[in-house]
Amino acid sequence: MSAIDATATNPSSDAAPPTAAPARWLGVLLIAEGLLALAPVFILGPAIGWPASLDNPAVEQLTAISAAPGAVIAGYGLYLLYSVLIAPTMIALAACVRGGLASPLGATVAAFAALSTLARAIGILRWLTVMPMLAAAHAAADPAQRGQIEMLFDALTTYGGGIGEVLGVSLFMALALGTLCVGAMFQGGLPKWITVSGCAVAAALALLSLPVFGGPDLMPGAVAVSLLSVWMIAVGVRSLRVASIR
Repeated sequence: MSAIDATATNPSSDAAPPTAAPARWLGVLLIAEGLLALAPVFILGPAIGWPASLDNPAVEQLTAISAAPGAVIAGYGLYLLYSVLIAPTMIALAACVRGGLASPLGATVAAFAALSTLARAIGILRWLTVMPMLAAAHAAADPAQRGQIEMLFDALTTYGGGIGEVLGVSLFMALALGTLCVGAMFQGGLPKWITVSGCAVAAALALLSLPVFGGPDLMPGAVAVSLLSVWMIAVGVRSLRVASIR
């Protein structure tokens, strides 16, 4: 009798279900994503005071970047990797919902996740390309030129932050996670604690965009991103422990 036949005729067999391996890989991906989101803090924090440094005047940020270019590249490089992996992570979660990626729900989540990754990547790339160049030019410039460089830095920060943080981190990510969890509540495929907590995280992410539209600043960015990381790690641990996301 083959191993497959033995499994079929023996309900108590210890053989893993067909979804065990994919669930474990998803668990690893979720945990890795949750940890990657925290990695830039340990690199950029000591080097340039990130993320609090983002509120500093341009001259202070440029000076800090010029003093630690390697740390800036490493920290934002990991942040870019985390952002790129947002799309496959959310798409893999959407595939677990009843109907999978072939359903309107799964396709919508995948689209929002892809848009979140694209917007995040555009926002982050300025720190890996233009900003180090401006920092180097600022360090070698005379006072008049420094003022112009600082104005350019502020403009790029405002524009890039609007794309990466408002669209990528806040709106598109909130839509991807919120659509996934609300849809799973009705269609099934994810445990209730995952969908309820996921909706709460999506709401926290959406609150980040309020100031752009004239609303109050109710949610610190670090808190919302940390909540998402904790959620991903918790879901990932569950996937590894029970070999299933469902």
